[in-house]
Amino acid sequence: MRRSRAFGALTLLTLTLMQSASAGDPWICMHSANFELYTTAGEKTGREALRAFEEIRSAFRDVLGVKLPDNRPVTIVAFRDEKEYAPYQAHAGVVAYYMPLARHDFIVIQDLLPEHLPLLLHEYTHVVINQAGMKLPLWLNEGFAELYATMKPMGGKILVGRIIPARLQAAEAGLVNLRGILNANAQSAAYNENDRIGIFYAESWALVHMLKFSRSYAPGFERVLDAIGRGEASDRALEKVYGKSIEAIQIDLQAYVHGDHFYEGVIHGKIEKPNVEPIVTPKDPLETAVMLAGIQSHGPHRDEALETLETLAKTNPGKPAPLESLAWLYLTSPDPLSAIEPFRRALESGTHDANLCFNYAVKLRASIPEAEYLAMLRRAAAIDPEFSAAQQLLAAHAFNTRDYPEAVTRLH
Repeated sequence: MRRSRAFGALTLLTLTLMQSASAGDPWICMHSANFELYTTAGEKTGREALRAFEEIRSAFRDVLGVKLPDNRPVTIVAFRDEKEYAPYQAHAGVVAYYMPLARHDFIVIQDLLPEHLPLLLHEYTHVVINQAGMKLPLWLNEGFAELYATMKPMGGKILVGRIIPARLQAAEAGLVNLRGILNANAQSAAYNENDRIGIFYAESWALVHMLKFSRSYAPGFERVLDAIGRGEASDRALEKVYGKSIEAIQIDLQAYVHGDHFYEGVIHGKIEKPNVEPIVTPKDPLETAVMLAGIQSHGPHRDEALETLETLAKTNPGKPAPLESLAWLYLTSPDPLSAIEPFRRALESGTHDANLCFNYAVKLRASIPEAEYLAMLRRAAAIDPEFSAAQQLLAAHAFNTRDYPEAVTRLH
């Protein structure tokens, strides 16, 4: 009974969103060169946020030398306030989060208030790390994200490494076993239990801050990163580079967080101002509703989100977007076979999602007829002739069936 009421309320919320959007709802979409922003915080605030993030991206790329792809924009979804954000919150107490999906990178945040922008920058640092192809252990990933959440471009330089009072207070209250922090992963209790995750973030931030800025540790930090980049375990890399045990490093870290000398970084380099103003992009209200349901499906309200997508599919016959979203969600779930029915309905509705057709064929090859597998590869290649993975599989099939002209055409 409770689930039925929750679903009814959620469906009403979605339909209200669609109706009000068509009548000038404050949900707007705007984009800049490398970002797309959906927000209810207003156009002026949205423009300011996009300008700031183009500047931050330039700082990562041009000044810090991080290689970022030019063809993978990031979508930021920013709500007006805590109440509006609540149905899309990933976990209790989480104000912002990063969703790296196969097709897209999303950052979701409660609002665009100035005090929450460092959280947005924290999540964008995760995007940068992912898009740059860096494989970092969890402590280093989160420690860097906390460190660069304080990044502030100022003229011809970037300030980074300002003290985060809440993290410092947590670290001062007592560090936990450092070796446990270094070896934690996304499934570890230290990263998932509410009473432990705060100190995990604090200790990771404090360690990265000490390694990067303290006079005794900074000279060896690049060698630590190189060793970790080669696949060496974090604790072993630290002990080898600094010639100290992890226990001794933890004693130094304890002294560091209780000390009175915290250095900040000043990185010199000209940051180009964005030369194109963010522009408002008209969006179909259905597209916005599907996107929001897709985001919600990755949190605790997944079942309600799936039902909302079904409702949107029924109330918008002939529109493939809700069915495409359902197919993707099922295809990436523990039960990918459940994607067959919504995918075939999306196909009937005229889907033009080449990635979806390709992934459906590849992931379900053992469960669908060979003819359907080949048809979906051909459809992906027809929608996007530059889809090399689809063309290669079709070329291999043609070669194996001795259709050499077809194989050559596909390879070309």
